[in-house]
Formats: sequence, C-alpha cells, structure tokens
Amino acid sequence: MLNEVFAAAWAVCGDEDEAAEVTRRVLVVGGDAALGARLAAVRVTQYAGMEPGDRDAIVLARALGYKTERIAGILDTTPADVRVRIGRGLRTLRPRRDCVGAASPAHDARVS
Repeated sequence: MLNEVFAAAWAVCGDEDEAAEVTRRVLVVGGDAALGARLAAVRVTQYAGMEPGDRDAIVLARALGYKTERIAGILDTTPADVRVRIGRGLRTLRPRRDCVGAASPAHDARVS
C-alpha cells in the first residue's frame, strides 16, 4: 500500500518531499493510491485553475491510467459525467488562443 500511494502522489506532483507528505497523510486516514494522487494534485500549479471534480477526473485518468467506469465509481458519479469532467479539465490545461498569439514573434510580424 505504501509504495502504491507514494508512486501515485509522485506521478502527479513529481516531487519526492511532497509525495512523501501526501503519502503520510493518506496512510493516516487509511486511504489508497487514488486518494494520494488526488491530494497531490491540489499542490500542483498545472491543476490549480481546475474545478476539483475536473481535476480529480483528469488526475485519475492521466496519472493512474484509470478507465472512465473506475473513475466514476471513485468519484461517485456516472461515466458520462466523468467524460464531461475530463473534457472540461483538458480545455483548462490548453493555453488560451489569445495568449498563444501574443507570445509568438511571428504573430507580431503579421500584425505590422
């Protein structure tokens, strides 16, 4: 159990110290790898702009490779809702269109 929780937390946050702290917290409450991944994601900037349900669905799918049905069971929702959450979460991760153009030197050349 310890190794699975640590591996899940580390897969999400990529930091040994953070993963160790999350693992400690999860083991205190008797949680599992899914809880470890979800708690670690709260500490990651990449997921900060997401709604919690979207973040949980994305993390369980991406970091742990869980299928829609399994995620639905963990989050106590339907597979259709999980697909909506994942789609919404992935759109949150994409850079906004206006930001992409603004950062591009080629964009500046076309404007002039």
